[in-house]
Amino acid sequence: MEMHNVAFKHIGFLVVILCFVFFIDLASADEVLLENGDRLTGKIIRVEGGTLTLETGYSEPVKVQSSKIKNISTDSPVELHLMDGEILKGTINTDSSGKLVIKGTESRETAVIGWEKVSAVNPPPVAPPKWNGRVNMGANWQSGNTDRTNISFGADAVRKSERDRFGLRFLHSYAKEGQDVTSRSYYGAGKYDYFFTKAFYGYVGIELLKDKVKDLKLRTIVGPGVGYQFWDDAVKALLFEAGVAYFSEDLNLGPDKDWITARLAADLRYNILNAVVFTDQLVIYPSLENAKDYKLRNEAALTSPLASGWSLRLANILEHDGNPPEDVERNDWYWILGLLYSF
Repeated sequence: MEMHNVAFKHIGFLVVILCFVFFIDLASADEVLLENGDRLTGKIIRVEGGTLTLETGYSEPVKVQSSKIKNISTDSPVELHLMDGEILKGTINTDSSGKLVIKGTESRETAVIGWEKVSAVNPPPVAPPKWNGRVNMGANWQSGNTDRTNISFGADAVRKSERDRFGLRFLHSYAKEGQDVTSRSYYGAGKYDYFFTKAFYGYVGIELLKDKVKDLKLRTIVGPGVGYQFWDDAVKALLFEAGVAYFSEDLNLGPDKDWITARLAADLRYNILNAVVFTDQLVIYPSLENAKDYKLRNEAALTSPLASGWSLRLANILEHDGNPPEDVERNDWYWILGLLYSF
């Protein structure tokens, strides 16, 4: 009888301990109250793309639409990423209007934020930015009644993070008909973008062009501006830019010249049914003194994927000079058909 009493005492003590641990765990848990009255407790893993993920410990992680949340509270600090790029850290709860209240710290006052201003809570670590790029080459030989050779080589690369983007481009074109060289040019460009918000950014860029046929020993264009990224996803991308630039032309035969010009640009990419990608890159340099005097470069291309990173690419490049040197045409057209490799 006495042994039974001892056993019951041990069991009772164990139950008390388990209940104590259980209630301590509940007291330290994050809590989510839904608009329909359901109350969930656990650990908030993250909020991303309008969905809250809660780890309960008694089931698979629960996913809840953030728009359906009435109240929320956390026992430990979380990391809130806002739409404007600001990051706040602290415990959170909800006020009577449904807004998030982020507890203040020694260096920051308590903040009240609406859900619409939150881009993520406890997002997963961002992978370090890496370079993505493409290399393309095209060539054409014709002999017999007409001797013609066309060769082109190009490459571009982009490295993008949450805050900035850096891009490089290069293109070489050579064409010969008979004994006459009809095209020999080298084009290079570099641009750095810094995003003030997810869409609005400032940039500084440089373009270089060497073209023997156009009497250009070296054309240099450099300057700052601002841009707005309307789209940027797997299917489509669109941006517009406006700025000013210092324009300098060092000629082989004619007099050298330099001036200040405006810069307007647009960049479009659209994936057509995952079969063909259309891209168009337009940049215009209108004179600040004479509206009819402007320079333009437009590169449009169709790219069709083949396999293992390879694609077939057809590009058309238009270069317009509103005030060219003597004996030089205003418009130059280039057609390039070749293979492209993406990395």
